[in-house]
Amino acid sequence: MSLLLLTLLTLSCKEQEAAAADQLNNVDEVRAPRVIEIDGKAIVTWIDPYAADVQAVVVKDLQTGEAQTIESGVEKAVFEMPQNDASAYQFELKVVNKAQSISLGVIIRLVKNWAQQVHDAIDYHSTATPQQGLFFRNKPASQVNVFDIRKDDNISKLSSAVMQGVINQIQATCYLLWEDQHLNQLVDAGAPHTLVAGATASKNPGFASLYKKYRDQFKYLIVWDENESWSWSLAQMIAAQEKGIPVTATMKDFIEQELGLGSLQVMDIRGRWASKKDAYDWAIAQLAPHCHPTLCFSGGLRSDYKDNPWRLYDYAAASKGFVFWLDETNAADQTIMRSIFDKMNYPVGSSVMGYGMNENGDELNRFTNTHNVGFVVSDYYANGSYWCSFPGKAFQQRQGIAGDVQSGKIYVAISLSDGDNIQFDANSLYQIFKEDAHRGEVPLGVTLAAGLQELNPKLLEFYYQHRTPNEELTAGPSGFQFIYGDQYAQSGQYAEWLQMNSKWLQTAGFHTVHLWNTDEQMYFKQYMENSGVDLVLDGSDRTSTNGSAYKLVNGVVRADQGTHCRAEGDVYRDLMSVSPSPRRPIFHHIYLLTNYYGFEGKKVVLYERLIRELKRAEQDSPNTFEFMLPMDLAASIKEYVANGGIY
Repeated sequence: MSLLLLTLLTLSCKEQEAAAADQLNNVDEVRAPRVIEIDGKAIVTWIDPYAADVQAVVVKDLQTGEAQTIESGVEKAVFEMPQNDASAYQFELKVVNKAQSISLGVIIRLVKNWAQQVHDAIDYHSTATPQQGLFFRNKPASQVNVFDIRKDDNISKLSSAVMQGVINQIQATCYLLWEDQHLNQLVDAGAPHTLVAGATASKNPGFASLYKKYRDQFKYLIVWDENESWSWSLAQMIAAQEKGIPVTATMKDFIEQELGLGSLQVMDIRGRWASKKDAYDWAIAQLAPHCHPTLCFSGGLRSDYKDNPWRLYDYAAASKGFVFWLDETNAADQTIMRSIFDKMNYPVGSSVMGYGMNENGDELNRFTNTHNVGFVVSDYYANGSYWCSFPGKAFQQRQGIAGDVQSGKIYVAISLSDGDNIQFDANSLYQIFKEDAHRGEVPLGVTLAAGLQELNPKLLEFYYQHRTPNEELTAGPSGFQFIYGDQYAQSGQYAEWLQMNSKWLQTAGFHTVHLWNTDEQMYFKQYMENSGVDLVLDGSDRTSTNGSAYKLVNGVVRADQGTHCRAEGDVYRDLMSVSPSPRRPIFHHIYLLTNYYGFEGKKVVLYERLIRELKRAEQDSPNTFEFMLPMDLAASIKEYVANGGIY
């Protein structure tokens, strides 16, 4: 055979193969394929292609190899579900036309667990020494007295909280039930407790019982003025240092008429100072020298205090931290704040607790960070003066594990918001962990406060004990404290804070951290170089993965924190806005605003909403999205880059 003939035959074969491929490609695919599970069976449905020459659809169970040929018009196949623990079952659908040409086919999944792969957790107990020394601690009690204030007037709850803190300054013997879950948390912690019966009174049975039991430990009733909201801050500090009970005039009358003063003296601070500035100047001179050296509290009276009073006041009183209620955006208030912080001269690692007075309370960071003070949001954090009595504890999690990543796929991690806020950790997140029956069906990063290893080690241990293998505990913004990096850097102590942050994250067991408001690239680079974690999820408004020069620094991956999803439909829209690439895998992260997305009124709906959205995305873009824990996403990115991929 001549070389020319061989060449022509070869070309002819290639042309035939190309023609055959074109024939395959030209056969229309099924439309809207989906698979659901009903009574242990996989029900595969679809809509036949528009083409008139469709003869059948071949549906193949890729787990067992079973194939069914379904005539045109039937549009349904039923398979027995194999009894195994696969996270997803795949089915392939190919169209056969009357000329016996077969389509390339589509693959759909029945997802049982949305993780690409579920990896076993490790023993969370760590032999490392937990971080300590930044928060107030007291001694534990063998038995705690529990007082039920749920039926009390809200204004009396303020007095009860400060009383509790003063009582617990040395030993944690007192605990308040603000709501049902507070008793559940004692039970979860295995804490011995005695529920003290409410006292007989016309109102406030919880306060009356607390007052009667502990009255003799106090010296003063401190009468403050609701019309001068700053006087509540002064009353708290005086009470903490002088063994006082802060009360309104109405509460004083109730005590005198129904409970008796005993040996208590009345200290009326109404009208004692000519102005707010005079009051704080007095507190700076007289009280600040005896205040806690690393704790202060933005803990005044927000406008909703009569309907929904804050709960952190016990910890403020127990710790004797400086308490203020000032707006950092107001020039006169800022002058007072500067005097407070100059006097206290807080070291790196100090915290302001509570919440800011400004409409956006987070913005308190813009002032406090420049004075070495980070934020621990905690307005509705109850019983802090009890939970801090337990020994600090260090924790650990497994390392991230790289998944199988391919071009044409989108790899997604999803995280819950607000874990830097310890009142969220103690309230909303606790409710989700207790009530959501679908936990573990979707891989989720769960943000928490690393400071809990000293503030409330029992709460952090609760999450380690009850997490599923499909949950990763991570640090909320911006590590062990909520800070704005650009502002903290102005203190001149940013490098020292970064070293401290790394240590707290490591002994909390966290491999992933969220970061906000560190827009300046020089400060962001410092964070990446010193974080000590595997993944930084950056919420900066000024940088993105594509725009940042620091996407992978010293083995630390940076990824966009991503869309903040508030309502059902947001996750689906975000997923569908991301296009797969035929040239490389796409890595993506989604941030759920948990208190909005996770609840319908008081009902937990987090996972059921999320699963509905993922099913919808899977239906409209089959076999495109793979879901991972954040630390596994980071490991996958690093392995992909190590193998020559471009991130």
